[in-house]
Amino acid sequence: MSDVVLVEIADRVAVVSLNRPDKLNAVSPAVFAGLYEAGKQIEADDDVRAVLIRGEGRAFCSGLDLASLQAFGSAPQDGGNGDSSDVDGSQAQGGFGIWQSMDKPVVAAVQGYALGAGFQLALAADIRIAADDAVMSVFEITYGLVPDLGGTQLLPPIVGPARAKELIWTAKRFSAAEAQELGIVNRVVAPGQLEDEARAFAAELASRPPLPIRFTKKLVNDSARMTLEEGMRGEIQAQIKCITSNDMREAVAAAFEKRQGTYSGT
Repeated sequence: MSDVVLVEIADRVAVVSLNRPDKLNAVSPAVFAGLYEAGKQIEADDDVRAVLIRGEGRAFCSGLDLASLQAFGSAPQDGGNGDSSDVDGSQAQGGFGIWQSMDKPVVAAVQGYALGAGFQLALAADIRIAADDAVMSVFEITYGLVPDLGGTQLLPPIVGPARAKELIWTAKRFSAAEAQELGIVNRVVAPGQLEDEARAFAAELASRPPLPIRFTKKLVNDSARMTLEEGMRGEIQAQIKCITSNDMREAVAAAFEKRQGTYSGT
């Protein structure tokens, strides 16, 4: 397992930590590979019910590290996808996109800098909780690049196409409060409370019946690509599976008995 992307699993929550605090968790080829490996591990682990992505130290992720950026700049012009030779483009994107495609809820705890690749990693989560000192930016145009880790796909549904273009084209830095106003961040907390708030929220999600969370994530993520009729048909299909599940019976019993439910995912 990677030493720059750490995975800790306890009480059905997988905590994924970027572990380059001396580099403000800047993304290197090893981080790209570590995120991909961590995502595949967690996706396949049926015991994991929720995920928390965080950064060690004072930043969530300050973007692509300088060595990788220089490799991009010196790459041959006909280099295909534009990635440096030591970065697999599909693996790099896979280590970001997997948090959206997996059927588990993913929370990002954002402090300090979330720039460029770091901002796109936060976007890949389902829920973002930010410290009030967080600074965010879609930074790639500063270096003549396109945000190619999901930014052009994940940002427009949140802020709208025009605002997304503005943020991408200007590389404007914005605060956690501004991000909350734009709908990018779900909640803003004091820096000293971020870790506890994010872990508690992930633990709460892990305690919920997993089937409706799984179905809801897919339905919401797919909603922009479906007609209303297709989406509502998907809701009915998901509901039939929920109604006939052991977990629904347990949820109803727990509600009436005023206790915490214990769910199997079946």
